[in-house]
Amino acid sequence: MLTFDIICLAKSTKHGGICLAGMKTDGTGWLRPVSNKKDGTLYPEHYKDRNGREVQLFDVVKIPIIRHEPKCYQPENYLIHYSYKWQILGQATLEQVRTLIKPGIEKNSSEPKLLGNFEKRIRYEDLQISPIKSSLTMINPEELKWQVKYNSSNKKTCRCLFYLCNHFYDLPITDPIWIDKLDFLEEGMYSCKEVIEKLNLENFEPDKFRLTISLSEPFQPSFQSEEIFCYKLVASVLNVTDVAKRLGWK
Repeated sequence: MLTFDIICLAKSTKHGGICLAGMKTDGTGWLRPVSNKKDGTLYPEHYKDRNGREVQLFDVVKIPIIRHEPKCYQPENYLIHYSYKWQILGQATLEQVRTLIKPGIEKNSSEPKLLGNFEKRIRYEDLQISPIKSSLTMINPEELKWQVKYNSSNKKTCRCLFYLCNHFYDLPITDPIWIDKLDFLEEGMYSCKEVIEKLNLENFEPDKFRLTISLSEPFQPSFQSEEIFCYKLVASVLNVTDVAKRLGWK
């Protein structure tokens, strides 16, 4: 049976389930486990281990795989095996972070293009012609801010605004834990310092936020338009100081 060990670095909402992704511990890059459900969405029966525990960020998890199923918009997709439960092996070590994760963040944060272009989305037709090389990345954002507002349906939404090498991005957040935190805030724009203070977030530092960015499934934004796009999403919001404290890194 084919298996991969990954460090979970993204766990975001998707069609009533989740999208999960992580970096392989063998150093060969990202892996996004997908089910045979619509759009590859994962549900609790997929991402809970044999003891009923859900995979969390920075868990090291062994995932049984049937085969690699790359898409032009998500080349990291692997179809999971349904006859075997996932196994949580422990949590990522500081050494793994230094050797597997940190170099990628530094590289990706020194380039203004995010997942190949300067926009918030990529045309699906363009991806069919020229598949993306990677649909997942981690970055150290500049001038990071958080926006809480109500949309046309009077539903509260959360967005992440930041710069990457002086280029501005404004992206939706799909990290359920961070959305729950921001949901306590009134409508408005907030700096990292303001969010930490207003939400009383212990062990968080304003300049220690890191973001996992993921490219979405193809989506048609309007029935009046025939164009289909894949959107860039903030799939996970991490604070280095908080993670180090919780995992006991020295």
